[in-house]
Amino acid sequence: MKSVLLTIDALRADHLGQYGYERDTMPELDRLVDVGTRYEAGFANGTNTGVSLPSLLTSRYFGAESASEGPNVATAISETGASTAGFHSNTLFSNRVSEVAGFDHYEDYGSNEGNSGDVEAGIGEQVYQRLVDTLRPVVERFGVRDHAETIQEFVFPTSLVHDPSVYVDAETLTDDVLAWVREHADEDFFLWVHYMDPHRPYGIDVEEPAFGEPAAESEIRNLMSKAGIHPEKVTDEERDRIVDLYDSDIRYTSEHVARLFDLFEELGIWEETGIVFTADHGEEFAEHGYYYHRNRPYDELLHVPLVVKRPASEKGSQIVQSQRELLDVAPSLCSWHGAEVPEEFRGVRLSDSEESEVVATGSFVEQDHVVAGRWDGWKYVSVGDDETSLFDLNVDPEETYDVSGEYADVIKEFEAAIPESVFAGEPVTIETDDEDVRRRLEGLGYLE
Repeated sequence: MKSVLLTIDALRADHLGQYGYERDTMPELDRLVDVGTRYEAGFANGTNTGVSLPSLLTSRYFGAESASEGPNVATAISETGASTAGFHSNTLFSNRVSEVAGFDHYEDYGSNEGNSGDVEAGIGEQVYQRLVDTLRPVVERFGVRDHAETIQEFVFPTSLVHDPSVYVDAETLTDDVLAWVREHADEDFFLWVHYMDPHRPYGIDVEEPAFGEPAAESEIRNLMSKAGIHPEKVTDEERDRIVDLYDSDIRYTSEHVARLFDLFEELGIWEETGIVFTADHGEEFAEHGYYYHRNRPYDELLHVPLVVKRPASEKGSQIVQSQRELLDVAPSLCSWHGAEVPEEFRGVRLSDSEESEVVATGSFVEQDHVVAGRWDGWKYVSVGDDETSLFDLNVDPEETYDVSGEYADVIKEFEAAIPESVFAGEPVTIETDDEDVRRRLEGLGYLE
């Protein structure tokens, strides 16, 4: 048995032609859709990589510790004797999980140790960081701590120094994955591949964008900085430009996913291999005031593509309209390999679920915990101990009008259904003393 978990960072479902988007951003996904199952309502269990990927790999809400120590999908499948390999370069994930247990081969390209190779920080950025380290404490001592970042940006604009090369591109990643697949093609294996390219900063790998004109590095820096620090000042034209670059990154990723699928066909293992295609979270373009994926768990951040090609499937193309969550992915992969599903897993096989009740956590906007529930046409959001919102998705799918004051009974139902341990979860934090790691996190938009 062979299986692949293919995850794309920051890929929202409604920016794919297969989910109704006007642009054909990921044409290679058709190869899976034509023979597999497309879940129209797939939802992540976190708003950012540091929350969502551990949940995906461990089938539980707070999975960072279990991703590192097990049990997780890799430890379970490795018990069957299958070879296991994981490839990713997401620094935020490595900030939470330094290494995932269960993988025989694990490549994070130094993302938990700072920049390496051709992504080392330049001299200008090192000088910038020293200036910031000097400036910020002085500002805070004068009693204007809340304004320190604004003053810092005014004196030393980050747009002048941010190095956009903050992750390994799809071409490099795919080259390494292809080499591993060739070496293990005659074995049973489980392969996890995580592409970073649709993540901020958009457009850095696209010399010939599929949508719009090529972008100079200075333009990308300025757009990313403005959208991150002053989203309210981004013009409609600038927003369109940001979307063009994001969509072009998706198309670029598709080209390299095609190389991977081509190799499976070349080696004669395409039909026998099961593939799950999804994303760790979506991306926001000011629908609720912010860019990237720092916000509360609105659908632009939780609704992700989910397409499954089962091994040696004869069912053909299918569409499932009912809601699913990513906690169900790991049990599905285990079942393909005949692996025992760890009792700690909360999810069930995707084929066994009728309608998942999605619970999601995580937000960089809030300092308190953020919890969301999504089922029966409602979206419930709890922030800290004092703020609760409710959205009627049947009449307000864009989640713009809070009706919590009108439906106290629905609020109580959500609060009773969501485990208490989820409400007790810690807020999303980033902790690192490594300046190189911090620079990469800044470049990815998690720190401004």
